[in-house]
Amino acid sequence: MSAELELRWLKTDRVRGAAKRFAEFCKEDVKSQSEAEDFDIDKYQDAIKIVLEKLDDSISVEELFNAD
Repeated sequence: MSAELELRWLKTDRVRGAAKRFAEFCKEDVKSQSEAEDFDIDKYQDAIKIVLEKLDDSISVEELFNAD
């Protein structure tokens, strides 16, 4: 599996509460979703970013994406 599909950019330790549970779910879910013929990783990642911003106001998409 490619690093992109593993969502290595998504740092679950940078979010809390429901956002953390959602991020952990996504890191596992992407593995099964990627097997679908019409799977689009870019759309999947965009959706993750949108939901996480709504669930955790303490972190921005830039912080999630650029976390070291």
